Amino acid sequence: NNFYTVTIYEKGAEVVRMQQTLTGGQSDPLGRRGFAKGMALYFERHDGQAVTCDDFTQAIADANPGSPLANLLPQFKRWYSQAGTPRVRATGSYDADARRYTLALSQSCAPTPGQPPKEPYVIPVAWGLLAQDGSEIAAGMHVLTESNDTLVFDDIAAEPVPSILRGFSAPVILDCDYTDAQLLTLLAHDADPFNRWEAGQRLSLRRAATFVAPGAGPVALDAPYVNAMRTILRHPTLDAAFKELVLTLPAETYIAEQLDVVDPQRIHAVREAMREQMAQALHEDWAWAFDAHRDNGAYRPDPVSSGRRALAGLALAHLCLAARQSADVVWPGKAYQRFKDAGNMTDRFNALSALVSSGHALAEQALQRFHAMFKDEALVLDKWFALQAGAPDRGGNVLPAVKQLMRHADFNIRNPNRARSVIFSYC
Repeated sequence: NNFYTVTIYEKGAEVVRMQQTLTGGQSDPLGRRGFAKGMALYFERHDGQAVTCDDFTQAIADANPGSPLANLLPQFKRWYSQAGTPRVRATGSYDADARRYTLALSQSCAPTPGQPPKEPYVIPVAWGLLAQDGSEIAAGMHVLTESNDTLVFDDIAAEPVPSILRGFSAPVILDCDYTDAQLLTLLAHDADPFNRWEAGQRLSLRRAATFVAPGAGPVALDAPYVNAMRTILRHPTLDAAFKELVLTLPAETYIAEQLDVVDPQRIHAVREAMREQMAQALHEDWAWAFDAHRDNGAYRPDPVSSGRRALAGLALAHLCLAARQSADVVWPGKAYQRFKDAGNMTDRFNALSALVSSGHALAEQALQRFHAMFKDEALVLDKWFALQAGAPDRGGNVLPAVKQLMRHADFNIRNPNRARSVIFSYC
């Protein structure tokens, strides 16, 4: 069905998101023309007024009576009236004899005070099916309006890999029991960058959770995972900013959110061990990435230049981390030189961060130099404090450093930003 949704939701103090989705082929779709009609009616009714999201969606619907949007608007407004974040469960099954693939979708939302039962939401689910070699078999959009629904695909030669919620088509939590092989396929080949990144995060999170579990052995990253990350890093066409995002491990706070029992020290130790192994296993690749992305000419704030700076910074951090294990002095020396010669704050701070996070002796000189350069810039100095307070903990060395920072002449507990930069960063 042709369905053009303007999804706007507001959850307390959370971000308001607007998403427009067009699919299918119906004789009278809402489409761009219908959306323009709705906007005209919206301004005719409300120009100069203080209005709500309800007023906006109602104007779009009223300008297009009989459209799928108008028909589903009452149900869609459950995004406003029902608390909590919906979950979408996707389960695929393949019948080789019938050459049929079935994708079962279900939605649910946990009970909240005063709202034990939750009615189904309107959830646009963008999907794709990938063959084992990564080629795309099919793609489309399904609007999930019931608690359960099933998509059936015929004449499928082999079991495909589903790519669900492409482009984060709905603000929901996806539950899908991907195998490692399926995630590796999505990471290597999915045309949708969001799901490609998500596959990498799931692979990393799965390994972190395994290593954190009680009784787990030493952290040892497997070859398929390492090779997949090397492929992303070396990929000739992927955007540098995207590579930096994929190769950055999930944050400790996010890892903790996925666990029933949280051991902060263990999580910290595991994530740092994973970083160190990635630094060593991909040493030559990080060196290539730094050399290929470090020179960007005069500073420009465009996305391509920003991505190149980000990837160069991530590479330098891993190279300094590997140098800590090998006692190499070359890369820390290069980081310190880059810190001194940098023509912009991003490159300078990335180099400083590489030295601090690796615990190299040159970090102290760089920190003193940075403070002398920016001691009169309050916001920059906040970053200077936060970098030290949030540094990796090695044998309990960070808490004494935090106590010392709180005695620093530029620290003031009554300055909220300064207090947050030290105490919150450490916590």
